[in-house]
Amino acid sequence: MYSRRITRFSGVASCAFFAAGAFAQEDPDRTPVAEFKDGFTLEQVESYRSQFNIPELLKGGDTSVWWSQRTSELHNTAHLPVQVPVMPLEENIMPEIGEITADTKNFGTLSLNDWLVHPGSYAKGIIVIHEGKVVFEEYPALNPWDAHLWMSTAKPLTSLVIDKLIEEGKITDQQTVGELMPDWAATDWADIKVIDILDMTPGMNSEENDETRADPDSIAIRTFNAEFGFQYNRRNETVPEVLMDAESVRNPGEKFEYGSPTTEMLVLIAEAVGQEPWAQLLDKYVWSKVGAEGPLMVHMSPDGTAAAHGVVSSRLRVLARFGMLYTPSWDKTATEQVVTPEILARIRDGVRGHEFYMNGFDGPAFLDRLNDDTMISNARQWDAIWPDGDMWKAGLQSQALYVSPDKDLVIAFFSTNVPDDSFHRYLRPIATSDLFD
Repeated sequence: MYSRRITRFSGVASCAFFAAGAFAQEDPDRTPVAEFKDGFTLEQVESYRSQFNIPELLKGGDTSVWWSQRTSELHNTAHLPVQVPVMPLEENIMPEIGEITADTKNFGTLSLNDWLVHPGSYAKGIIVIHEGKVVFEEYPALNPWDAHLWMSTAKPLTSLVIDKLIEEGKITDQQTVGELMPDWAATDWADIKVIDILDMTPGMNSEENDETRADPDSIAIRTFNAEFGFQYNRRNETVPEVLMDAESVRNPGEKFEYGSPTTEMLVLIAEAVGQEPWAQLLDKYVWSKVGAEGPLMVHMSPDGTAAAHGVVSSRLRVLARFGMLYTPSWDKTATEQVVTPEILARIRDGVRGHEFYMNGFDGPAFLDRLNDDTMISNARQWDAIWPDGDMWKAGLQSQALYVSPDKDLVIAFFSTNVPDDSFHRYLRPIATSDLFD
């Protein structure tokens, strides 16, 4: 099934991360990512384990590549197996997708094909699915069966679980944290509504940006330390302990302030309402219905909190199948309709407006990342919603999930690129091309 596309790039040992044209952005200290396609040597693994710390992982170098492809070897893991017969995806390959161009940040205008093999792109894999059929799939630096970190493309998993609880009448998005979790009544989260957590506007100091990632005392870094078992002030904290320590800095709803700690609040809310571990809720409501090629792995902190904001891994096709749940072709990947029209409407109709989107760090950053300013805003853990109803979620180090429900289109990719996130600039050109009209 995969053989033609597996071997296409087998001789391209120079295929690393984001780049093209010149070698200006190629890091001489990095190993070309294609060289890891056959695994890691014992010497490499010993070296990466000795460098396993938050700054090193966020940097996007070789240690990050190893972590992103061997995550279950490093974290407690909830293994969500395939529980229904695998639903094979038909193929109708459209080579012309590879000729679509984008203006990259550092290497000029490149076709997607050229981007994938450029030594500075650090691209690992991309898949495009239209009407339930695979129309483009390339693996320049990954095997189709390899698990890879989703990073923050996982965040919509948390909103979907909340929406399934809403469907069952167990919660509304207008309820507050204090109403749903009485133990949190004395915290600054108490009066924050679920909808403001879903939309990344709680007004708390849980924001995640360049400044907070560089601050060891920030709620963001303390959350990551708790998840990874690293100490803060000579003690190990739990994720709930850190989040309880967060403080209000403005009224909720005022500003788009993206943050993984905010997403983790959705995990704790879902567990409090559903009275089951979060991974079990995800399995019950979502994953047990999906006929994927392989499992979904939810990685957890030492205290057992699912790091659902981004420490989730699977094959690339599995990520794409999650996107298919939001399309008319859901029945080609699942035994029942998980994402109902009502859930989809809450996402697409719930945007707060472009002015809100731009009032913060991430709105302008997302515009630059996509080289596009036509989106309306974010909503329910998705990073951008466009007037045509298309939805996009990005992940750290250049992962992505793009869904066009109206065009029945899904695009997903994996990579490990921090300095140049131009991979995202191919998404709208692909989706808005005339290939899917």
